[in-house]
Amino acid sequence: MEDMNKKELFEKAIELHQGGNIDEADKIYVSILDDDNNNFAANFLHGCVLSDRSEFGESVKFLEIALRLQPDNFDVNNSLGIAHKNLENYDKSEKYFIKSIAINPESYQAYFNCANVYTDMLDHNKAIDYFKSALKINKDSAEAHQRLGETYQELYKDDRNINHIIKSIVCFNRILDKKLSFTIPSFKYNATLISLALSYLWIEDIDNADKYFNEINAKNYRDKEYINSYINNYLKTEDSITTLIRHEYEQLTYMDNDTDEIRNTKFFKKYYEELKQLYMAIKDNTFNISDVSENLKVEIPKILYNKSPELDSNNFINQNNNIKKLELEYFDNDPELLVIDNFLSEDCLLEIQKYCRNANIFKYPYENGYVGAFLSRGLSNKFILKMSEDIRLTYRKIFENTKLVQAWIYKYDSNKKGINVHADPAKINVNFWVTPNTGNLDSNNGGLKVWNKVPPEDWDFRQYNSDVTKIKKFLLDNKSTEQRIPYRENRAVIFNSKLFHSTDEFAFKDKYEFRRINITFLYS
Repeated sequence: MEDMNKKELFEKAIELHQGGNIDEADKIYVSILDDDNNNFAANFLHGCVLSDRSEFGESVKFLEIALRLQPDNFDVNNSLGIAHKNLENYDKSEKYFIKSIAINPESYQAYFNCANVYTDMLDHNKAIDYFKSALKINKDSAEAHQRLGETYQELYKDDRNINHIIKSIVCFNRILDKKLSFTIPSFKYNATLISLALSYLWIEDIDNADKYFNEINAKNYRDKEYINSYINNYLKTEDSITTLIRHEYEQLTYMDNDTDEIRNTKFFKKYYEELKQLYMAIKDNTFNISDVSENLKVEIPKILYNKSPELDSNNFINQNNNIKKLELEYFDNDPELLVIDNFLSEDCLLEIQKYCRNANIFKYPYENGYVGAFLSRGLSNKFILKMSEDIRLTYRKIFENTKLVQAWIYKYDSNKKGINVHADPAKINVNFWVTPNTGNLDSNNGGLKVWNKVPPEDWDFRQYNSDVTKIKKFLLDNKSTEQRIPYRENRAVIFNSKLFHSTDEFAFKDKYEFRRINITFLYS
């Protein structure tokens, strides 16, 4: 290939690359390498394309050739650091980022990338130093402030020094106060609000935690990107959309009858009438997903009523239980698992039952026939946050210094099944049930199944949380035993969150107010 022709090809490739036509550009890089496998630019750019495709192992091969040709090239060293980070070769990744910093001490990106490697290595103090160095170069980097705040949170989990949480709050508030913008697509403004809400919760500032959780919901319903994402994720299959429509219509009908005297619920007649038509079609087996209007898809995720219960009580947890005995029982059991009946105080139970019937927060449907809400998507309010705190403070010896990290509530269709076997990423799981016993048609089942096995250490979140086939094989191969805890109203199961567990088979009355409801709090 003649030098002039090669130069023209490169100009064409760069033009294609910059225009977003990466595949065509890469064909040119490869063609140049076929003729000259020691071409620096072609090796570097082809390596970058492979990295963009997440083919990091192959990417390293070409980037290392480029490095041999130009060992002090900043971009090559930085790109090798990124590739090795994604391959979880953290020592090598660190080496290349440190070299990048030596080549260009004023590079924000090199400091930021190296800090992220240290968080992966769980060296939080070193990560903090490097995030701070990145911010000295670019003081308005939203990403660096976010990651610095998150690292302070991780450091707090290690040593429970409250000063780390105070510093995390400063980082997150800086993003909000200065209205900093994220430039990396994977970073979202909602993550800042969630992080800030959790930091306030961890220092027991429920008012501010509630404020920022509520701000997330308000922001979501004004955000077209969020609404479009919601529609694509939850309203694309017939099973999920019919699950949501059934619950939405039944709940609004119940609320409109004013059985619980909430009075001030408002929703448009046109919206309700469309729901009714679709609901009847589901009942008659004539439903067609194409009949769901675009307007309904936009309106259905919006929360119409979500008033927090107002209960004047120092503690929502039933303190008549023998708490010391129950705490000892938790640690004596192998695996760590505790069943508590009459878990909530009677007043709290009545309030949460009323709340679950009327709170229009169940906007996330699943194909197995249940709808849910999550801590940062509808569930959070002062009542729920106080309940989560009262649980860990009542059973102090079990929860020790753990803090709430996630929560959800699921309401099940009486004719479907529940959640498949999985494990959760936390230390302690609290799972409790609030539907009245009169709705349960089988008192021997309907609760929770827990196995005496945790995932292998090398399994990632997807494997232990959703790969049902792999989980079942693991449980079978390891001769695991299953413990079945029958459903009871106001019964809680507290257990090691990494234990595999699933919803038990259940049979509840086919009536709105008797839908099976469970609430889950995760602590770490």
